[in-house]
Amino acid sequence: MSEMLSNFQNNALSHKPFQGMRKVYHVLAASFFPILYHYGPFQMTPEACRQILLLVLGISFVIAFGLDLFRLQDKSFNSRFMKYFSLIIRHTEENKFNGSTFLCFAFFWVIFFFSKPVAVAAMLFLSLGDAAAEIGGKNFGRFKIFHRSIEGTLSFFAVAFIIAFWVFEDWRVALIGAFAGALVELFSFEVDDNLTVPIGSALALSLALFLFHLGSPFTSF
Repeated sequence: MSEMLSNFQNNALSHKPFQGMRKVYHVLAASFFPILYHYGPFQMTPEACRQILLLVLGISFVIAFGLDLFRLQDKSFNSRFMKYFSLIIRHTEENKFNGSTFLCFAFFWVIFFFSKPVAVAAMLFLSLGDAAAEIGGKNFGRFKIFHRSIEGTLSFFAVAFIIAFWVFEDWRVALIGAFAGALVELFSFEVDDNLTVPIGSALALSLALFLFHLGSPFTSF
């Protein structure tokens, strides 16, 4: 009995706080950029907000990329880094670039190339849709496909559809964008979904806007 209790406590300490804290951090950090871009605080113009976000994301990517390169080459530093930031970084990222680096890279290019509505929706697909997929998969996942659950994918789709409909107010665009985003998340095996989901979703939403003649999906330079 004591051995079972000890195993349960060890599992809770090593997995639950790590996953929970990481997901909260991921949602808050990833949602910051699309929310700021959508609402444009301090009466900031959309273009001014866009320029600031590009600057912040560009600097953040350079710092994150440089830090990843350094820690991957210095095993001692890498061990300390993973220990101190274990609550927000997956242990599977110990020997590869972490998700924040991919996120900054993807968000930068999504904001740079695509129109504001497309960029906002694509970024929220990642921050909220990915969280919904993990919650749905872990709590209700029964049917697996490619090591992921159908329930998790459906959760992603439902949240992404709501986001896209809120942004574009067109069920056709929402359907295509959410469906494509869910597929990209499902098939993101070797490549980090922090990179594939925003870019793949932005491309799908752009295609939908183009097909239904609902405005330009790209940024005007």
